[in-house]
Parts: sequence; C-alpha cells; structure tokens
Amino acid sequence: MTTQQRRPDPEPEGSGDEAGSPEQRQSPNAHPDADRTWQSLALNGKPGAEGPAPAPALRPVPEPLQVGAHDSHTVSDRVTPPKAIPQMGGAAPAGVRIGVWGASGSGKTTFLGAVPIGAMQHQQRARVNWVIAGMDPSSQEFLLDSVDQLVSQQRFPEATRAQRDLRWSFTGDAQGVGGLRRRQISFALEVLDLPGEAFNPRSNQVAEDLHEQAVTHLSGCGGLVYLFDPLLDANQQTASINYFFGMATQMTARVRDENRLLRNGRLPHHVAVCITKFDHPDVFEPALRAGWVTQERVGVIPRVPDHQARGFFDWICNSFRGGSARLVRDGLGNFFHPDRMSYYATSAIGFQLNANSQFDYRGYVNVEPDGERICSSPPTPINVIEPLMALEEGLRGSSRGGGRLWRGRR
Repeated sequence: MTTQQRRPDPEPEGSGDEAGSPEQRQSPNAHPDADRTWQSLALNGKPGAEGPAPAPALRPVPEPLQVGAHDSHTVSDRVTPPKAIPQMGGAAPAGVRIGVWGASGSGKTTFLGAVPIGAMQHQQRARVNWVIAGMDPSSQEFLLDSVDQLVSQQRFPEATRAQRDLRWSFTGDAQGVGGLRRRQISFALEVLDLPGEAFNPRSNQVAEDLHEQAVTHLSGCGGLVYLFDPLLDANQQTASINYFFGMATQMTARVRDENRLLRNGRLPHHVAVCITKFDHPDVFEPALRAGWVTQERVGVIPRVPDHQARGFFDWICNSFRGGSARLVRDGLGNFFHPDRMSYYATSAIGFQLNANSQFDYRGYVNVEPDGERICSSPPTPINVIEPLMALEEGLRGSSRGGGRLWRGRR
C-alpha cells in the first residue's frame, strides 16, 4: 500500500526573503548542525515558483557521503539454512538471517525490492561494489520481478499476501582505505517476507499460525530491519505500537526460554531502525525546516547525516509525530541494547531527479498524484543497502567474540 504524495505548495508571499537574500535558519530543536543557509539546490527555484527563486539550501558537511498480487512463487513454510554457493578462492559464505519488521503498509516489500537497485548504484558513492544473486529460483524471481516493476513498469510491488522466503548471496569487492589492497567480502542473506498483519498479535486478518511463524522467525534472526513509517503512524489502525509491543514481548519470552537473553535482560538482536518515506514531502519538508537535512554540494541528493540519524528519529517521535511513536522509540531502547542499534532515514524510491540526474527542489516529488506510479526511472533508493551492511558487519563482529560481554547466561 502506497501513501499518496502531495506536491509541496509554494510558500505564501512574504514568508521568505527576496531572491538573492541569504537567510539563516535555526532548528527549533537546537540541533548542533541546525544552521542552514538558503541557496539554489540545482536550478535555483522553489516548488511552484515562477522563475528563479531561492530554495532551502542544505548545509554542506565536511565528511564524505557514507558509504502483489498474491505471491505466485511462495516456497515452503519451512525455513532452512541458506545453501552453500560457489565463490572464488574458498568456502561458501556464512549465512546471516535478517528479519524485516514493521506495520502493515510500511513498505517492507518495496524496501526489499529496492535492494538490488540500491546495490547496483552503491558503487557510485561508496568503496564497495555489491553483486546480489538469488540462491534459489524463488529468490531469483523476486529480484527479477522487483527490478521490472520498479524500473520498467515504474510502479510499486503489491503488498505481501503470503509467506515468502528470500535467500540472496552478497559478494563485495571493497577498496581499502588509503589505497590499500582490495578485499573480497561474501555472505548469504536470508529474509522471511511476511504480511504486515502477521506482526500484530490482535489482528484477525491472518491465520494464527502465520503470526506464530513471525515470532519464531524474528526470534531466531541475528539482525532486524525495523521499518518505522511516520505517515502511517498517524492512523490508529496502522500505528506502529500495534505491530511493535506484542511482537517484542513474545520474542522476549521465546528468547528467554531459550536462555539467549543478554545479561541485562535485553534481546540479543542487532537492529537497524529505518525511518521510511524520507522522499515524501510530508516528511522531507518538515525535516528540512527543522534543520535535519544536509547536502554535500548543489545537485547532490539530500540526506540526514549518519551521525545525526538517531537524533532525527528522536525528533520524528517527539515533535513530528508524538503520541504512541514516543512509546515505540522508548520500547526499542527497552528491548534492545543501544550498542547494537543503528538509525537511517530511508526511501525505497528516492527523489525525482532532473534531466541532469541532479536533485531539483522545484520538482523532487517522485510519486504521481494517484500514489500508484513512480515518476522517475530508475528510482534512486536511499539507505536500503546500508542497513543490511551494518547488520552483517555487527553480526560478523559478534561471531568473532566482539559480543562476549553481552552473551546470554550460561
């Protein structure tokens, strides 16, 4: 399900400076990087403005950019370990099991569908070139269908209606820092794609055994991608707390009974919290005005700097959304260890770019008014690969003994 996007309205007369007059903005949250000058982003104009006009410039930062329908190919309900795949120079990659968790309609299927596109584009802004391939026919078909739908047909995948096991191999060729020799990184990723209602214990829209399967799967994962949709959260039926607390308590009971809780009683998972729909004007515009958005140079895709992503999530929960969103934020810190959590402002489709493949503030909305079709092809996903990479790295570090302090009681 896709939230209909509206295009930003032009600012009322007198609400900003005259063209050519720089203005300093200070975030109401007194964020250390809240100062923002106003200048042209790409073609020097605001949405809806006639002729050149100033647009909110995004303050450069010194550091470089960090790096359906019913499922017709559903596989068995049984979750099996990833199969070994051949690779150059050694054994098959170790498997990493990651769960994708979020409210119904939060974009889990679209997020997963954007992964192969994000992987192909990742080398343009990072030192790693990732190649993704399916490890079984169903997983390979999902990759092909996703690229076809998002790129060729310019439409969103339909929400998941049945369980789908996805197993992908990731092979990366990483350039060492400071010109050091390149190194090969390889691992297998296993994801169980489930309908959003499976994460709501009180939902009567899915069979009870599917909810039980969701608890079993998430409890057994090493890493979790938690999708927080700040727009859906405003709807009582799709509020994130309905899909968070019940699952978290049931996971805790399951892991406790297996004697796998951390010494401080928290769950052992590594968690990537993704604040979705960063491209939507109803999210992007308030974040821009509050000073959370930055841009390295004119025309480059705006982003929330990595070191400010946790603060951005706090702002979303405290000021932008409020209500039960604050409880979700507090619950994440209650059930999971802060040292095992990371935060990202994400978008599965990114912003619409101009003919020069640059961000233009006058026309960045990337969904047609009907909310069904994507404006630009190919989409430019924002932070869909990075959470997976962070989870894999964290899990790999824990397996080498980096998590010794937090292992369960013996």
